[in-house]
Amino acid sequence: MKSIRIASLAAAILALPLAAHAQSDSPWQGPYAGINAGGLFSSTSATIGENNTVGGFSGNGSGFMGGAQAGYNWMVGPVMLGAEVDFQGSTETTNLFGGAGNSQIAATSAIPWFSTFRARVGYPVGSVMPYITGGAVWGHQTLSGFDTAVGNFSASNNFWTYAVGVGMEGRIAQAWTMKLEYLWIGSPDTALSSPASTSIDERSIGNVVRVGLNYHF
Repeated sequence: MKSIRIASLAAAILALPLAAHAQSDSPWQGPYAGINAGGLFSSTSATIGENNTVGGFSGNGSGFMGGAQAGYNWMVGPVMLGAEVDFQGSTETTNLFGGAGNSQIAATSAIPWFSTFRARVGYPVGSVMPYITGGAVWGHQTLSGFDTAVGNFSASNNFWTYAVGVGMEGRIAQAWTMKLEYLWIGSPDTALSSPASTSIDERSIGNVVRVGLNYHF
């Protein structure tokens, strides 16, 4: 009986390298890089305090975005764990209108570029892999316009926020995959405001829909 247990244990130990090799042979395992393109849609609203009055502005915007991504996938049993970073250029602009007291404000905000740093968790089913994703966003935002109380104004800064989303990736050739992805991007951690504003409470939500092409090395 003892010899049977020892034999079973030896067989299990010998099977571990074979299992690990099978994991590494998964077509989803390893590094990849690619390009993507899509749209960025945003909704911005803010409450501002200016010259002892309270008001606000709001607006919706959209634009084209495109860029590149790179990442690495690990197979843990049937589950894919991955990390991905991407950089995006964007034409997204939002026209904002509002005011505070007797002043009227017309402005344009934009996000010319942003980058995401995300984890991915997927479950491959044959040549298709649905996944969820989430992580940090670093980007740049600008605001320029006209305030009837103070005249022209402009501001810009870099910001951090977060993103969560879902996607579907499918294999189209031995080393190539295509993906469709949606990301929900939270409010930037630093709001933009005109120099005359004494306070601002801004909320901006971004929605990204994009397709991508990856090459797996």
